[in-house]
Amino acid sequence: MKGSNELYRLVYDYYATRILFGFYTYGDAMPSIHKICVQFRLAVPTVRTAFTYLERDGYIQVEASKVARVVYKAAPARIMKNIVDYFLPREDGLNDIGVAGRILIEPLFTRGLQRWEEDQWNQLREWLTNPSPDTLFMPIELYILALSALDNKLLLNLYWEMVRYLCFPYLSEDQAAWKLSLEELGIQTNEELIHYLKAEYFKVYTKTAVDLFSFLKTVRPRYAPTEPEPVPFQWSLYRQRPQIRYSLAASIIRGIVSGVYPIGSYLPSLPQLAAKYGTALSTIRRTVSLLNDLGVAASQHGKGILVCMTPQAIDFSSPDVHEMLDLYLESLQMLVYTSRSVSLFTFQSVSKAALEVLTEQFRCIRKESRTDLYLEIYLGFIVKHCSSAMVRECYDKLKQLLACGYPVTLMRLKKDSLGQEYNPAVLQAVTSLEAGDTEGFTDQWCEFLSQQENETRSFIMEQWKHSPQN
Repeated sequence: MKGSNELYRLVYDYYATRILFGFYTYGDAMPSIHKICVQFRLAVPTVRTAFTYLERDGYIQVEASKVARVVYKAAPARIMKNIVDYFLPREDGLNDIGVAGRILIEPLFTRGLQRWEEDQWNQLREWLTNPSPDTLFMPIELYILALSALDNKLLLNLYWEMVRYLCFPYLSEDQAAWKLSLEELGIQTNEELIHYLKAEYFKVYTKTAVDLFSFLKTVRPRYAPTEPEPVPFQWSLYRQRPQIRYSLAASIIRGIVSGVYPIGSYLPSLPQLAAKYGTALSTIRRTVSLLNDLGVAASQHGKGILVCMTPQAIDFSSPDVHEMLDLYLESLQMLVYTSRSVSLFTFQSVSKAALEVLTEQFRCIRKESRTDLYLEIYLGFIVKHCSSAMVRECYDKLKQLLACGYPVTLMRLKKDSLGQEYNPAVLQAVTSLEAGDTEGFTDQWCEFLSQQENETRSFIMEQWKHSPQN
């Protein structure tokens, strides 16, 4: 999910939204901390932190040994404006998420369910038959349970960011509405149950979105006479990992691979790097330390930071290296699980000219012995041409994070360069695209990613197993 220092945001956002939109009004009692802990599966200190920030921002008042109460005052017109101000700039984004959710989240949801044991299915059936009043919005609960089975914090982070952007799942009240009689519905198998729930949840989302857009159309002339600046969905990746050193390290590795920082040269000075990436000098120092542990760079006293790319020197016992490789594996896993749906969806709206450009790029990297750019080029193609803004946003982040694994891939393959490593895969890609067989290309792309993920995960796990820390 998110790091412990950011988990409180889940509680904060939930209750701030409900207060701003009038579900709680001045003087109302807040639920007990114990009840919120049960709902969100969080520790007491995390919920207390959320209450501290809610009080700081003028939403509630907390008194010792007393229940917290809402102190935010707003007339109906103000509440109406709060709703309009939030949702109107996000109208296009909400429409897009309805599409992207099926392309990105549904494959992950299905994969998670495939890992369930029978007792988890039985628990779900009991849960649906007798929903608890302490449960959050039922679809959110189910998706979190399914996604948690994949043991991938990055994709849970994406899901929570999507829910936070949508906001309206926070406004559901009636859990009893999700109470089901599975016998009456004729649902017997696990597959039938999931098919039914996915269809029902999609209907609920569609109806909610339609009602919301209809409402916005009615109130727009009064509350928003001018068109607001759109607020698109943004994946705040490092809500889960606050340290941005991993992102910076990935950017610098991409610079090395692309030739911006050639091997044998020196990186810019620490102040220059801080200015270039817009971050603190202390963060740059931690990033350089990480690059040293990865064997990507070597700090030389009095000279600077030498670009060396010697992955045999990777320090697998380093906590920072462990965290960065976790991030890489999670990114690769997300690509494996979503690549088919995203690729096929993207090709639906791509022009013939764009496909010809992609094919020519693949021909060029074969000719120039730079087939290591295979992933970079195709992910860049999706980021540029996919009709879903949320998919473009997510795949752009994943494209950046894949650089985290470059040094390990060199070490795994015992190579100094990956220039010709993916030549067979790129040749297959060219052959399929020249024939206009985008589905065949997608099959090959998915197989390629799956192979990379399996081999890399096995290699990294073996290195961790034998690292000094273990």
